[in-house]
Amino acid sequence: MKIREVLDKKVGDVTYNRYILILPKDVVKESKLLGKVLKATTKDGKIIVEKEN
Repeated sequence: MKIREVLDKKVGDVTYNRYILILPKDVVKESKLLGKVLKATTKDGKIIVEKEN
């Protein structure tokens, strides 16, 4: 797995970046979260991705 930083847009001297989380295909299929609205939080150095209510 990877977290990639990509350029979203540049306005004048300010750059805005986007972060893309690459997940294994089987984990995504098992989670049944594909196409759902998600939220991400951090706790104890971990990134937690869960379905938003």
